[in-house]
Amino acid sequence: MKKYHYLIKFFLLGGTIFVLASTSYADVYKWVDKDGKVQYSDQPPLSGDAKKMKRKSKDAAEPASAPASSNTAAPAKSIADQELEFRKRKGEKEEAEKKQKNDAEMAQKNKAYCDGLRGNLRSHSDGTRLVRYNEKGERIFMDDKERATSKQNIEERLAKDCK
Repeated sequence: MKKYHYLIKFFLLGGTIFVLASTSYADVYKWVDKDGKVQYSDQPPLSGDAKKMKRKSKDAAEPASAPASSNTAAPAKSIADQELEFRKRKGEKEEAEKKQKNDAEMAQKNKAYCDGLRGNLRSHSDGTRLVRYNEKGERIFMDDKERATSKQNIEERLAKDCK
């Protein structure tokens, strides 16, 4: 008995869907009411002065008497085209946000780099003793010639990279 229970549900659901789908292709009537507004309905008005519309596609309808060549308006975009355009705009927006975020990170890194160079330049200019490390890791104090060369190198990098 349970075997047939599912079968009955299947046929009832299928029949309901069929009935609902068949009513969606009903005739459409167009008329102008007493206030001058254009009205559309699936039933003609009582006055009987409605024009029966003919379907071009699932989504669009036009008067049955209108010639096909008189349609000068741009055709309506399909849902697939609209979805494609939406995804394209969304991708461009995400790409722009990613680029903006990347640019902000690069600007922050460049600022930190330039601040470090300015700090090194101050320490080279204030007269404190500076050290460097050799390949063994030993501290070696810089003499005046090395200090001047290092200071000039820092000034060149500042002029080139930190405008």
